[in-house]
Amino acid sequence: MSLDLHPDLPLDTVPRQVPGYEIKRIPCCIMVKPAGQKNYIKLNDTGLLILQTCTGEWNVGEIIDALAETYPDAADHMAEDVFRALDELMEEGLITL
Repeated sequence: MSLDLHPDLPLDTVPRQVPGYEIKRIPCCIMVKPAGQKNYIKLNDTGLLILQTCTGEWNVGEIIDALAETYPDAADHMAEDVFRALDELMEEGLITL
């Protein structure tokens, strides 16, 4: 992938989940509580899917490519969606780089 859409997050960056988070599914959404925090964070299905791809095995470019291949109807904006989700997941303490 030749896109570099995020100035602070190169495509070869490898995101990893922070261990110990808790997931609760409720009718409207998915609630995730980072380890050591009291409050839950609301995620949609896409946010949870992106979190689950942050295993430390794939870099950002590979995550974008895999999701674009799996969801071809959303491929045109997949990179933007993944970068936005990764920013939010980092901000909430659910992943590290």
